[in-house]
Amino acid sequence: MNNAEVMRKSSSGGALKALVGSLIGLSIFFIPIAGNEEQSKVPLVSIIGAIKDLLGGSLEYLTLGITLLLSLTWIGSRVTANRALKDYHRKDNGIVGFLFLLGAVFAALLVFKVGPDWFLHKDVGGLALYLGGSVFLTVTVAGFFVLFLTEFGFLEFVGTLMEPLMRPLYRLPGRSAVDAVASFVAAPAVGIFITNKLYKSGHYTQREAASIATNFSICSLGFFALLASIGGIMEYLPHMIISSFIINFVLAAIVTRIPPLNNKPDTFFDGCAAQDNDDDRPQTGNILVRACSAAAERASQTRSDVFQKYLWEATTFAQKIVAYILSIATLSLIIGTYTPVFDYLGVVIEPLINLFNLPDADKIAPTVLISIAEIALPAIMISGGDVAPMSIFFVCTLSTIQIIFFTESANAMLESDIPLSVKDLVVIFLIRTLLAIPLVAGAAHLIF
Repeated sequence: MNNAEVMRKSSSGGALKALVGSLIGLSIFFIPIAGNEEQSKVPLVSIIGAIKDLLGGSLEYLTLGITLLLSLTWIGSRVTANRALKDYHRKDNGIVGFLFLLGAVFAALLVFKVGPDWFLHKDVGGLALYLGGSVFLTVTVAGFFVLFLTEFGFLEFVGTLMEPLMRPLYRLPGRSAVDAVASFVAAPAVGIFITNKLYKSGHYTQREAASIATNFSICSLGFFALLASIGGIMEYLPHMIISSFIINFVLAAIVTRIPPLNNKPDTFFDGCAAQDNDDDRPQTGNILVRACSAAAERASQTRSDVFQKYLWEATTFAQKIVAYILSIATLSLIIGTYTPVFDYLGVVIEPLINLFNLPDADKIAPTVLISIAEIALPAIMISGGDVAPMSIFFVCTLSTIQIIFFTESANAMLESDIPLSVKDLVVIFLIRTLLAIPLVAGAAHLIF
């Protein structure tokens, strides 16, 4: 068999893998099927629900075990020379470790019903414990199945199709489309990592890198499922994803053209000024053919061990998220339930929410600005409350569009070489929030 035949066979095999893998991913995340309760659900929701039913009451003990194990491994990474433990916790500093320990303590108290009534209340500690278990299952399952969208060419397919739009709409080179979709289907930190790497290697200018990081570092599909699960609107997961995707790209066309982003210099990492190069010239050939070819090439490189890799990464990521939920969420629920702190934050926002005729404006207004601390906090704050599904949809979708939150994306941006300051990030967060509110409200009215 000559080289041409080998390449042709490899190409056809990659195309088939791309087609089958991408269709599986799209079906699991986006295509609803009729259920027994006369309500359509995407398969992802049904799978998570089936696992929850199977575990039943043992889920809270699983949650306790997860947080205890995480605390022990973190302590082990500090007091031993074990390389595996140190590598696993290489990014977890003292503050993070304290949150792990606090989460384990809270989990133990809640599981064994030890503590005052105000702490054990079903809408405070009880809710945090339930969310911890639910989050673990949701992130693990969704994080595993997302491999069908990231490893079988769907990312490259969509990125190639979007290339002609990036320069005229967003003043960005074509390859940034791949960065944008990478964040959407993987994680904000992944997209920022890719952007920073390309910035340092001379592919993006300061303005381009800052624009991409702050406008396209969308939360992952798995995190969409997490937010929908916390809010109790999993049946609207596809609507959330599609609405967020569209609105994010609409906002990017605006935000990249106004301060502070348009004030960033068009100079590269090495200080050289930007000049026209081949990266911005239109690619030849049919774009659909190129998109299919890119997807096939990517899929042909996917090996069988990717399933084990994604299961491990999804599980370990979910483990740490559970600890954050049980520590940060419990404290936030205590503050939100027993103090007026969050109500004060909503005083300025409530008239704006009322302007767009959203129900329960007084309940959702306090959540609008707190997502700058943690993207899941808004959903957590209204979870379990008497809030209309339309307003829950608004809260969950808005938090995915605000982009900047200091428990992940903002820290990743500040730790990168991209020229972004804390002031820049706060200003961009506020701009995106004000622009997004009417758009998300409009989407909510269309859906509900």
